[in-house]
Amino acid sequence: MTKEQLADVVRTKAPSVPATLYEAQGLEDAMRYAVDVTLKKRHCEMLLPKEGEDYGPPSENGFPTMLERFIAAPGLSDEEFTLLQNAAEGTDINLLRSGLREHLGGFDTSITWADALVADTVTCIVDSNREEVRLGTMVAEISIMLVKKSTLIDRLEDASDLMLRLLNRGGASYTAFITGPSRTADIERVGALGVHGPLELHIVLLEG
Repeated sequence: MTKEQLADVVRTKAPSVPATLYEAQGLEDAMRYAVDVTLKKRHCEMLLPKEGEDYGPPSENGFPTMLERFIAAPGLSDEEFTLLQNAAEGTDINLLRSGLREHLGGFDTSITWADALVADTVTCIVDSNREEVRLGTMVAEISIMLVKKSTLIDRLEDASDLMLRLLNRGGASYTAFITGPSRTADIERVGALGVHGPLELHIVLLEG
């Protein structure tokens, strides 16, 4: 299939994952989208509140909410991070590129590049060798994956070349396969979202 045909598969299947698909007009538009998504969500729950800190009113789950908003973007280049800074200017959003271990209690949004996207299952393949990148995909309430159309593949079997390249580069290799938000049914067999990771997955599709 052509890349546009693969994009059509993603458009069709994303809602059932569930994943929110946004087709950006470029990186600047993608960063504006990330900021808009963060501003529209309720303030992040603080799962590990610290004594003496000021927090907002409790959420529906009983956790105190944070007074500020945070976007983690540890994998962005300097140029990409500057575009994100420009998009967030004048808002109450704080940007993180490192030190995510200091924010394990929770942050609003993460922005991560996917190395590939499997169209058939809408699965993002992410090189997770860097701890900061892995924490970003796990701790945020909303995960935003940046995906270039050139990295779309049809089925998981077609990812063999990419996987061999990642595995053969030397040293430890950690790769994540992310399909939709975090979900589990191991608590009294009741389905729940966000227990082990993000509550929402947004896929931002870019030309290139």
